[in-house]
Amino acid sequence: MYSNTVMDHFLHPRNKGKLENADAVGKVGNPVCGDVMYIYIKVNGDVITDIGWETMGCAAAIATSSMLSELAKGKTLDEAMKICRDDIADALEGLPPIKMHCSNLAAEGLHKAIENYRNRDAILQKLQHVVGERDAQALFRAGITSLEELKNASIESIAHAVSDEGMERIKKQLQK
Repeated sequence: MYSNTVMDHFLHPRNKGKLENADAVGKVGNPVCGDVMYIYIKVNGDVITDIGWETMGCAAAIATSSMLSELAKGKTLDEAMKICRDDIADALEGLPPIKMHCSNLAAEGLHKAIENYRNRDAILQKLQHVVGERDAQALFRAGITSLEELKNASIESIAHAVSDEGMERIKKQLQK
């Protein structure tokens, strides 16, 4: 049984949706249950000024993403890195034990977004060698943060993010 707070965040999710021009994205998933979360952050100075998310999963996954977004917004990056699964579950007035992995996944997604933000320059530099500066920025905003992820991404999933020239470079890279 879910708490009223979980149901409220499931039925009326906060900060839901892709954040255009996000400074970083954290993508996480659970292969056992199939949940996938994208956590988007905008940062000004050292503060998360905006946050959005896209979650494909159960009611608990959606509620934890929603609550996470409320907990992280306005926090410094260091404060947000301290948000853990128990903080999210407590703010939701509890989760069934079998659904605690959802709160863990949400916290991991935020932490990954922050790590990607902090490592942005190095990530972009690696991607730029393959696709060029503009397309590297677009791939980063789409959640691609390594050459390995680029190699594993389907052409369909990245075609919308890069130019035709960038797609040609990617195809050549994948053939190597």
